Amino acid sequence: MVTTVQRSTMTGIQTKAEHTGFTYYGRALFLLMMLALTSNVWADVQATLDRSTVYDGETVTLMIEATGKDESGEPDLSPLSKDFAVLGTSTSQRIQIINGRRSDSRQWQVELEPKKTGSLDIPALSVGRSKTKPLALKVMEQSAVSAVAGDRPVFMRTEASTGSMDVYVQQQILYVVRLYYRVPLLEGDFQDPQPDDAVVERLGEDRHFKTTIKGKDYQVVERHYAIFPEKSGDLLLPAITFTGRTASISSRRSSPMSSDLLIKRFFGRNPFDDPFFGGMAGDPGKRFRVRSEALTLEVKPRPASYTGKFWLPSQALTLQDSWQDPSPEFHVGEPVTRTVTLKAKGLESSQLPVIDFPSVQGVRVYPEQPVSENLTDGDWIFGVSKQTVAYVPSTAGKITLPAVRIDWWDTAKHQQRSAQLPAREIAVLPAAGGTSTPQSPPASDTTPDTAVHDTGSALPAGIQGWWKQWMGYRNILLAAVAVLVLLVVIVWWRNQRHFTRNHGSAVAGAQGRQQHPRTRSRELRAALKAACEANNPHVAAKALLEWAALEWPEQPPRNLGALAQRLASGSEEVRRLDNILYGDGAEAWQGEALWNALKTGLSPRQKHETKGSEGLAPLYPEVQRAGEHSS
Repeated sequence: MVTTVQRSTMTGIQTKAEHTGFTYYGRALFLLMMLALTSNVWADVQATLDRSTVYDGETVTLMIEATGKDESGEPDLSPLSKDFAVLGTSTSQRIQIINGRRSDSRQWQVELEPKKTGSLDIPALSVGRSKTKPLALKVMEQSAVSAVAGDRPVFMRTEASTGSMDVYVQQQILYVVRLYYRVPLLEGDFQDPQPDDAVVERLGEDRHFKTTIKGKDYQVVERHYAIFPEKSGDLLLPAITFTGRTASISSRRSSPMSSDLLIKRFFGRNPFDDPFFGGMAGDPGKRFRVRSEALTLEVKPRPASYTGKFWLPSQALTLQDSWQDPSPEFHVGEPVTRTVTLKAKGLESSQLPVIDFPSVQGVRVYPEQPVSENLTDGDWIFGVSKQTVAYVPSTAGKITLPAVRIDWWDTAKHQQRSAQLPAREIAVLPAAGGTSTPQSPPASDTTPDTAVHDTGSALPAGIQGWWKQWMGYRNILLAAVAVLVLLVVIVWWRNQRHFTRNHGSAVAGAQGRQQHPRTRSRELRAALKAACEANNPHVAAKALLEWAALEWPEQPPRNLGALAQRLASGSEEVRRLDNILYGDGAEAWQGEALWNALKTGLSPRQKHETKGSEGLAPLYPEVQRAGEHSS
């Protein structure tokens, strides 16, 4: 009977019950196949915020990135409507092919405006069959910002935080600078913070967002710095200065450009646009200068109760290790490599110590120099130090590798803590040749590679013969390469002699053309003299900066203040010209003193007189250069 059923199935003759059973199992198999194909629609979905703390009225950007092969999955943003207004969404897609493997990713940028203050939760969002992790956002009152803003079209505000109430010496301070403006800007430049007895590092890229203060819409540029005080006591963070030019009222009315387009142009998001086109061509604008408030912090010294060998004030510090082979076997005379990684939140890699690996009876220890790097998430610096060590056992048996311990100061809990790798007991087996005789020590104790070469005596006889044969071939190959390199050098030398004889006139012509900057320098000196005699500060500043650009072509001063810092003589007159340009215009400028100070040339200061860095690159370098030529 069973045979008949099988035959009838093959010939297509099925009963109703048989057809029903086949359909049921076929559908189940089809569904299982579809689930297998779609279970990894998105291999990974992550969500991040560009800022974790905002003020009431400010916008925040939620970034969702999915990696996988799905082209249709879209994030479900409906859970956000409870606490946020979704202002807009943009998408981008990226495809990478590395070593023949394709990687697809898609990113959504969602601009959100919080509906209330306090601690808000961004719930898990569905993207296809995957979900993001929940995020937290803190929204603070606008009272402090409103008090600073007043009715000004452009103002600045700064904040300093450490993640705790106390500040210790060499601990990271997060210093945030925000520029608020509601008028179009033609150019502008931040002055970087330069506190005494502190190290300053910029964190990440500038952030751009919008906010509403007292019913008025502002564009905001936010820049983050990490400041590390070098001594205890009062730390003064001087006021930050922003200098720039705003468009004139007539240009604002005639220009069709929106504030969003201006932001993209001035902050480098659209390098092909020119801010002087589209209704603002030739607009000299109005110069302005705004300052932030100065801040003073009390820096505490290293606590007397701290007993660690190195002072490491950190928010979090971890110590991890890994082995070249996840389950290493230890043999006499054979090196085993271990990598120890030290990572600290709020410390630079230069502050991290070199790990001391104690000697062990029966094991030779060969540590290498650490490899360090600094990472940042835009708010914190993460110092990372990776150190590799090779262990070469010299005797068989059980040996204990000592624990590795690093003491540090927890700045969040204000207490000493320790990161530790526990001791490890290893079983050392005899050498590969079957003998437990200790191997001869390496010729040098510098690197583990030396120890690897010493294991050749433990190889079987057949492999030793092959190794000697290969070493003979290698010597022949090295000799051939040396001869080839010598021939290449001879041919190159002969070609150079030929080129020098036949192209002497071209070289002389090039040397003649190099005199052109000197001619341009004389022209700019004449233009500066004429502007000083005419008492025209704008033309004088333009000629002076162009002249300075010829004197310092690799790092031309970006403004008169920067030029004054470089001059050995005439710096006071240059600063006075700078104050005249940025003042209220009540004081008339007389150019005779400036010309008398600079007519002999721009004399640079000696190196020991030069002050610190002039700061980071300007916010809008292309626009500033255009502004200098059009002034």
